[in-house]
Amino acid sequence: MGCVRKGKIVTEILLAHQVDFKTWRNAAREHALAGTLPDALTWRVAQSAEDVQKALQAIPTEQTSPDHTLHLPRRLVEWILLAFQAPQPERFSALYRLLFRVVHEHLDLTTTDDDPDVRRVVALVEAVKAETERFRFEFARHFADTEQNIWIATPSAYVVEGNAAYCMARYARAWEVRTAYRSMKWDGKTLWFGRGKAESGSGSPVDWQQAGQGMWQDWPRTVLVPESEDIADTTSLTALGAEAMDCRACALWRPASRTVFGEGTAEARVMLVGEQPGDQEDLAGRPFVGPAGQVLDRALEAAGLSRSSVYVTNAVKHFRFTWRNGRRLHQKPEQESMQACQMWLDAERRLIKPALIVMMGVTAAQSLLHRPVTISRERSRIFPLVDGSQGLVTVHPSYLLRLPSEADKEREYARFVEDLRQAKLFMDSQP
Repeated sequence: MGCVRKGKIVTEILLAHQVDFKTWRNAAREHALAGTLPDALTWRVAQSAEDVQKALQAIPTEQTSPDHTLHLPRRLVEWILLAFQAPQPERFSALYRLLFRVVHEHLDLTTTDDDPDVRRVVALVEAVKAETERFRFEFARHFADTEQNIWIATPSAYVVEGNAAYCMARYARAWEVRTAYRSMKWDGKTLWFGRGKAESGSGSPVDWQQAGQGMWQDWPRTVLVPESEDIADTTSLTALGAEAMDCRACALWRPASRTVFGEGTAEARVMLVGEQPGDQEDLAGRPFVGPAGQVLDRALEAAGLSRSSVYVTNAVKHFRFTWRNGRRLHQKPEQESMQACQMWLDAERRLIKPALIVMMGVTAAQSLLHRPVTISRERSRIFPLVDGSQGLVTVHPSYLLRLPSEADKEREYARFVEDLRQAKLFMDSQP
């Protein structure tokens, strides 16, 4: 669509919604390749159903040919994905202007900090990053209460869609987020988007539409890979768990469904550490919810402890597995993953400050003691750790499930309960 502005023909690009990245990307690519000047384009978000249909009809269905591809610096791509979620209407033109200059003026983003276009986009990026971190923290804190299934949020930027992957990873159970501009829900299998409160009204239907269909074909996916400095500065378990969802420290994040972070109260005096999440934990997003977790819960109760009074985590936060006959079978994590996850385990210890750490299995013991460990030599005794806390080595509850006979299972389960009872007696003896 073209119009005349100050004697110039200006092309209007109509976006289906506030984060309609597919339309913006396609238009920006085509116009940048054609050499269209930034001032010759104007960008507008659809305000009616008719607008939305026009925007959808304008999206090309054919695949982009190699000669119609832009090769952009990674930094610019990262900036675009974040700044696209800013609330300022001028973000679309600001991003195209910067893209145009990179393509046609060969603007070097690493040496142009004082450039006004760069400063404008960087300011948008930093604001969206801050709002994303706040949104993730509040989401995690709200749904930590398992009785909650709806969150009325008030983000100051268009960050709902961009954090859909984070939200699904953080809590695998069903939830719904409602904001003034957008509603989003996850039913445990499918992601849906709908109109916000300001659009639908309190008594009107939201008009849910499945992600990937209709107007929800593409949007910026926010990934905030945590730096070691960020982890070291984090002051709460809620924020730490939010950061861990985008961990890329080892290759296990690719095949796994999600990061499975620790669970429990920050005031826990006993910290239980296992090896890694299993198949059911990977799907549920919670540690020790499968068969081994059921054994652990029974043993804790028999020892006079409760799951709610301890903190449970794993040395490695992603599920390592191999496919066999259509099933995901557990594989022991490699040393590389243990070392990569050390920063999370250290941060959990720093925030919880447990008086006693129960190391369940070889992987957990080696991750905490930083030396080779033989369970039969180390188990069933409480000993000091270098940070002033105490340690106790025992078997992993999955070991009990693998024993060949019922007699062996009963005997070893009794030993496991006795180890946990030692932990209970130790805690009862502390002031």
